[in-house]
Amino acid sequence: MSYLFRTRSDPTLQKPASSEEQQRKVDDVRELLGDLQKEMPSFLSDGTIRRFLRAKNWSTEQAAKALKGAVKWRRQFKPEEICWSLTSTKERMKQLVYNLENMAMNSDGTQEENVIWMCNFHGWTLSSTPLWETRESLHIIQNYYPGLIGAAILSNPPKIFESFWKIVKRFIEPTLEEKVKFVYSNNSDSQRIMSDMFDMDKLESAFGGRNTASLDISKYAERMRRRDQLRGACKHANSNISSS
Repeated sequence: MSYLFRTRSDPTLQKPASSEEQQRKVDDVRELLGDLQKEMPSFLSDGTIRRFLRAKNWSTEQAAKALKGAVKWRRQFKPEEICWSLTSTKERMKQLVYNLENMAMNSDGTQEENVIWMCNFHGWTLSSTPLWETRESLHIIQNYYPGLIGAAILSNPPKIFESFWKIVKRFIEPTLEEKVKFVYSNNSDSQRIMSDMFDMDKLESAFGGRNTASLDISKYAERMRRRDQLRGACKHANSNISSS
């Protein structure tokens, strides 16, 4: 099972010397985007452009190219129309995009958000995560939400995962591979990694924290549906939920 969390920002990441320089680069990217800004004004916000710039080492040309690719993908996938649901295995990709979209759209892009992609391997088998699904997830994260993931935590992967990892590594860009961390219960080094990122009193015990409270999925789902209504997503789906 995969989860996304926010954590502390990384002050060591490279960035322009001043906010004025950052804004100049944002404006330069806007010139390169042209009329695309009218098509997707909410997506092509200053915050999104800054995030793509940061992921592309502040190259305006590379950021603009990546944003154009993201616009093309969004026309087809329509992530802004995905709403919360307890999805089937076939719809896990939509659920990933839904979570990424919420994280990205709630960011102003002024600093590295350091969203943590955390994978809990309890009950994991080779057949539970098809290779195509992992490859597509990585493609979406790296190409359409670049700069959003600050770290990927693999929690207690079984021994058999090693062979799967050797294949998956081929699809991971070096910048993301550097952020992958393997953590294990009752391991002091792993505990230091986690405590640097999280308040261990609040982190769920399933990930090595001290919070033993379980997630009330019904309350969480209701909160996410209310958020969907506020942002005007999936009105048809929400009306069906209300009438059921």
